[in-house]
Amino acid sequence: MVVFMILLALTLDIGTAYLSAGQLQKASDAAVYSAGRMLPVAQVDAEAVNAIKDSAINYAQLNGFSGLTRNDVVLGNIIKGNYTDIKVTSTMNVKMNFARVIGVNSINISRSAKSKLSPTSKTTGAAPLGILKSQLDARIASNDVTQVTHIVLKYGSGGSTQGFFGALDLDGRQGGGASDYSSWLADGYPGEIAVGDVLHKENGNMVQPTFNGSTARYNECTHFVGLGGCTFEHYDPSCPRIAKVVVYTINADSSVKVTGFAAFVLEVPTDDGYIRGSFVKTLTAGQGSGGSAGESSDYGLYSLMLSE
Repeated sequence: MVVFMILLALTLDIGTAYLSAGQLQKASDAAVYSAGRMLPVAQVDAEAVNAIKDSAINYAQLNGFSGLTRNDVVLGNIIKGNYTDIKVTSTMNVKMNFARVIGVNSINISRSAKSKLSPTSKTTGAAPLGILKSQLDARIASNDVTQVTHIVLKYGSGGSTQGFFGALDLDGRQGGGASDYSSWLADGYPGEIAVGDVLHKENGNMVQPTFNGSTARYNECTHFVGLGGCTFEHYDPSCPRIAKVVVYTINADSSVKVTGFAAFVLEVPTDDGYIRGSFVKTLTAGQGSGGSAGESSDYGLYSLMLSE
């Protein structure tokens, strides 16, 4: 009978523990992936820190585990005062039935999961705009804050270099021109753009298409009513005013090579061909590079990925 009970312990009790471990891992993964969408979070913002921890606890509960506490949720990888990853450690005590005959009343199971912000390497919905890597690097280096304001993303009259005012042709196909440009400016390019892609410049000032497209995007903001909508000081990450733009270097043949992606909250549109924006760090849908925030390819636009 003892041998039989031991066999039952090895099959039923261990099987129960195995299933519990799987459920615990599922709850942990859900907690960090769902709450991780609130990253980055300022290290000094206690309210935001507690909010993301409570979000992780809530998502763990929704996935069957109610034992997570704030102490089990750890934020890390601080980049310029912001937390950029989140880790939870979930522990469960599983009661044994048949294993009690050999003195094992329960076993503790622990599972952990971690998600992190990874610089975006591929995404859809980009605006047909870009910024030189050297220019963005210099602006960020000279103004060591999380936001850099009033950056020119598209020049107007007098700002061109051999007819190039800053607009990019994202699909590489002839035709479309100003019409495609204005549409992509308003709604984002539906195709994928990836680091390493080679794009072509869209020459011409295109004052009216610029004004039409940027105004349409700007006016779609429905957040922070009474405060003028989204700005770099307060914004919803899903707001259309946040434009994903290409960070690029210029090739010898005057084409451009994508080296990363950045996000800018568009400022009030003007009718002179200019588009200006404020640099922000935020999360977007897309593929991460696999690296972590703070690495050389980090231009503030991130995708969330499970790292443990």
